[in-house]
Amino acid sequence: MKAIYKTIGFAFLAVCFLASCDKDDDYSTSTPVIQSAEITPTTFAFGDSVRLTAKLADAQTRLATLNVRITADNRTIAEQVIQVGGNKQDIDLPVFVPLVDNLSEGSRVKIELSLKNVLKGEATQEIAGLTGNRPYFNQLYLVTDDGKVYPLVQESYAKDNYTAADLALNRSFSYKIAQKVSGTEIDYSGLVWGSKNGKIALIDERGESIFAFAMGADYIESFTYNSLGFNVFLSGDKYSDNDLALSGFAEETIDGEVFRTLRRTLEENQEITLFSDLADDLIVYNPDFFDRLSKNKVRFLGETGEYTIYYNTYRKHVLIGVDNPSYPDYLLITGGGIGYPTKVPGIDKEHCWWGFGNVRNFLLFRKIEDNVFAGTMAFHPKDDSWVSFKPYENNGWGGEKRFDQMTLVGDKLLESSDGNNWYPSSEMDPNAFYRIIINWATNTMEVEKVTL
Repeated sequence: MKAIYKTIGFAFLAVCFLASCDKDDDYSTSTPVIQSAEITPTTFAFGDSVRLTAKLADAQTRLATLNVRITADNRTIAEQVIQVGGNKQDIDLPVFVPLVDNLSEGSRVKIELSLKNVLKGEATQEIAGLTGNRPYFNQLYLVTDDGKVYPLVQESYAKDNYTAADLALNRSFSYKIAQKVSGTEIDYSGLVWGSKNGKIALIDERGESIFAFAMGADYIESFTYNSLGFNVFLSGDKYSDNDLALSGFAEETIDGEVFRTLRRTLEENQEITLFSDLADDLIVYNPDFFDRLSKNKVRFLGETGEYTIYYNTYRKHVLIGVDNPSYPDYLLITGGGIGYPTKVPGIDKEHCWWGFGNVRNFLLFRKIEDNVFAGTMAFHPKDDSWVSFKPYENNGWGGEKRFDQMTLVGDKLLESSDGNNWYPSSEMDPNAFYRIIINWATNTMEVEKVTL
């Protein structure tokens, strides 16, 4: 009897096991359902997001993933997987439609959905009849890694091309292209192009910069970005005597500050193109020798001749030096608590101390007409103990003019308690710059506040 019971028991378990297998087989073949799916809007620009709304269900099996595949003109341009769950889920979320190269205007776009449950059951649906258009921008921005921003203007004859001319960039540089900028920073809420595996592509904040190099040229003068093919085109040239680039400068330290120096023949009214660092807005080109025409161009105001150009990398001003300067072409102003203008924040503007040993000891005033000289300078706040100066005809301390030999015309911004040295008055603003005009023949002087 016990054997009979065992046989019946095993038979019962087998039936239960088979029933269980049948049930699992039915469960594994459960098919999810995409009850509805819609994309809005149906016409859009590549690079924008569209809205995907869908109703998903599976009465028997828990949902797992919804795969979204986007094609444009039969070319896959994006694919993403959305995690779903439960036996029913409603989807309402943005789907990014990327801008990739060589997309045509009015592309036929399809979005293919693939819904799977946890046991690999699958349902598919296609949303067709969508139209993607290429975006066009009135302006893009070339943003170099050193923080310089150059507008890229849409060409009238080729609306996919965006060009910046007269760049005066060094022949090698790294950059990104941005739809939006805030000051010198890229605004990543717009489209941004960078490098992906060495090719130009859309990137986010984590993306890399693109490296550009102009073979056979000293500098880049034109940059064109073709957003249809995601290509860039560079044109460049060699430096000329009308160009200033730091690659041609030597380096020396003068009284503890680093200067870049270049000896060059300059012509009166010569227009000079500035390259790379020398085109920085923060740099002050001595306004008595240079007229700043634009960010990357200056005009030389002095007489034709040979000069030494000094670029102070700390104070960021460009000065002019002359061998043995003297009257009647120049006056030399030396003293303490005076200096050439600088816009660098947080440093003392004055740098001179009595003497003529180097370019930091004195200021060079240029002749603007016979016996009339002009120079622009900054002053330390008035201090009777040491802030004072005096003009001389040469660097041998010759031909000086005491203050009591001169007549001050206009605002009383200079004074002298001893009649000898020249002192700033308490009315002098230490945060401003002043141009002093000295008439050596009539012994008059005039001081005017200037904005640089």
